[in-house]
Amino acid sequence: MPAPLKIDSDKRLQLACALQTTLDVESLIGIFSTHLQSLVAHQGLGYAYGRAHIVVSVGDTGGHYHEFPLALGEESLGELRVHCTGPLLSAAHKSAAKALMADLLHALRNALMYREAINESVRDPLTGVNNRSSFRKVLDREVDLSRRHGVPLSLIMLDVDRFKSINDQHGHLAGDVALKSIAECMLACIRDSDILFRYGGEEFCIALANTDLAGAQKLAERVRRALEILIVRTSGARLHVTASFGVATLSDDDDAAHLVEKADNSLYRAKALGRNRIASDDDPRDLLKHR
Repeated sequence: MPAPLKIDSDKRLQLACALQTTLDVESLIGIFSTHLQSLVAHQGLGYAYGRAHIVVSVGDTGGHYHEFPLALGEESLGELRVHCTGPLLSAAHKSAAKALMADLLHALRNALMYREAINESVRDPLTGVNNRSSFRKVLDREVDLSRRHGVPLSLIMLDVDRFKSINDQHGHLAGDVALKSIAECMLACIRDSDILFRYGGEEFCIALANTDLAGAQKLAERVRRALEILIVRTSGARLHVTASFGVATLSDDDDAAHLVEKADNSLYRAKALGRNRIASDDDPRDLLKHR
């Protein structure tokens, strides 16, 4: 039986100190890889935490690997894969890797808890989509990226039609079910690059990077049609909903506030024109009406 590899106490102390410098999961895995390399040669590390849909890759994560479950007591912290530079790890190298991973666990749990807290602070607790407090920060960032890279940016604002009647006739619990169903329906319609926000009450916004007005109108129509056929099942009724949409695209002289104002004005026109339709900032007479 091969003798276990000796782990220098100073190296473990250096690792523990390095792990205390960040609460970023990706950075932690990178730090761990650097310190593991002197003891267990590897070409890359892969980390996955399914509960939070976190996947991190450091270095080359192709080829053979050993997978190590990470846990503190009965609390799972995901899995770490050590990708080998050559043959599979020896028993001694696997034992050494496990010993160092014990030093990673507390720092990793703290980073995961911090990440969860940050995510919760920008999420709407009812629908799970981004909340209004995160809207302006994200939109300012998207405006900056649009300017920097010379690509279009569009914004869709939508308001559920006659939502008050759902609460009045079926109760607020039914209204909550409707809002969650509406958010899920919209998430199924939009692209991964689109960002959905609950703007307030029954109003939502979708930021569309690298999308011109025609593309935004097309997406708005897709969402409008999906909501039109959506059946919201509550304990006491099957509800049908529609929504009105305002679409706007960033112009050269716009900032984030003006883009929101244009989309909001378009939404107001859609409501005034009879609801369940799309209005846009290029033609106030509008336009894409209920077919």
